[in-house]
Parts: sequence; C-alpha cells; structure tokens
Amino acid sequence: MTKERMADLLSQHRSVRVIPSPHTLSALLSKNTQVIIVGSEKIENIVGVKSAHAIYDIDRELIKSTEDIIFTRSPSVATPKEKQRMVKCDDCGRNRVFPKGAEKCLHCIRKE
Repeated sequence: MTKERMADLLSQHRSVRVIPSPHTLSALLSKNTQVIIVGSEKIENIVGVKSAHAIYDIDRELIKSTEDIIFTRSPSVATPKEKQRMVKCDDCGRNRVFPKGAEKCLHCIRKE
C-alpha cells in the first residue's frame, strides 16, 4: 500500500496517539530492510497535478513467517531483550538476532 493509505489506516486505530505524516512514513519505510518498494501508483493532488507514489510491501523473500521479523530487526527498533541476543554477522556486518543453530543472520541465509 502507499504511505497515504498507511497513514489512513493508522488514523483509524484508537491505540495510535500520533499519526505520522506521509513524509515521515516514507522516510521510515525507505530505511527499513524489512520493507521494499513493489511498484508505483499515479495519484492526483488537489490542484490536479499527478505524481507517482511508491507502493510498499513486506520483503516476502526475507520474511516468510511472523517469527522471521525478530531475526530481521535492526538494533534501533529491537526490544532490550532482543538487543542482548544480537550478534554481529561475519558475512554482512549487521547486528542481528540469529536463528537457533545458525552461524549467520537471516539476511545472509536467505540470500544464498
């Protein structure tokens, strides 16, 4: 979905206190390794000018189940318990929680 649609959905949830702007969502999504751009959609603004807006989706080659989310989080969004379990991957240099018995992070495992 587009960043505008995400902002609309967030505004419908009562648990969200502050709804991020589409610009803030765009900045967050473009830096997140769990999210990819899968296309674009032409949207017409109030004055009639059309612009292309990115359509975002979960990286489904990386995240195949909800359990994979923990293994792909960056340290900046990880919980304190997850941060304690993080190890630096020798292949890519990222700090990640490794799957049980794995020698490298899920990013490197799924690239193979």
